[in-house]
Amino acid sequence: MNHDQKEGIKEQIKGWTDTAIGTVTGNEERKVRGDVEITNGANRKDYGDQKDNIEEGVEDPGEPTNQ
Repeated sequence: MNHDQKEGIKEQIKGWTDTAIGTVTGNEERKVRGDVEITNGANRKDYGDQKDNIEEGVEDPGEPTNQ
């Protein structure tokens, strides 16, 4: 697991936490911030997956789930 994959997962977890807290407290701004963090984290993890695929010589490195 490379750095981008780890950081992406960490950001997704932070986003899920912010979304849950925002939902429980009724804080819409925190919910939206959490949703953005989830999306950004998923994108960063996908980028890390693509880097791994390229290093491993996968035929289609643009498909993050192609491991």
